[in-house]
Amino acid sequence: MECIKGGSARVICEYKKKRHLHLIDTFEGLPKTDRSDKNNFINRRYEQGQYPSDMKKVKRLLMKFDNVYIHKGLFPLDSFGLEKNKFSLVHLDLDIFKSTFDCLNYFYPKMNKGGIIITHDYQSASGVRKAFDQFFKDKPEVIIELAVTQALVVIL
Repeated sequence: MECIKGGSARVICEYKKKRHLHLIDTFEGLPKTDRSDKNNFINRRYEQGQYPSDMKKVKRLLMKFDNVYIHKGLFPLDSFGLEKNKFSLVHLDLDIFKSTFDCLNYFYPKMNKGGIIITHDYQSASGVRKAFDQFFKDKPEVIIELAVTQALVVIL
């Protein structure tokens, strides 16, 4: 899960009980973008370095919760330590095609049956929509569009 300010992570922490939560972010903003990310549905252009965040603030916000792990880096390149994990919930808020597609490739085979992958920008970022549509075109799961900008997939 990307964690720009940690707000969604804090909500999850309130309900996760003893489950582990892994937060993954560059904390330096978006990586390099490509053509898929230039023409978005709401006239937003994504650029390298956009949306940086403060890892120290996120850590402070979540310090009272157990089993929270913050990973700084470009995912999945910097995903060491997560290779054997299985996941029940993956929330992607990546804004761009390559990062989204790479995460789908990484997480999909590690998902528990009945697990959920949620994306924040399916209806607002053309690169995210393209990544989900392309990835799931030959899979049994259906992309379910939610209100505003989100979509989810329940793993069969």
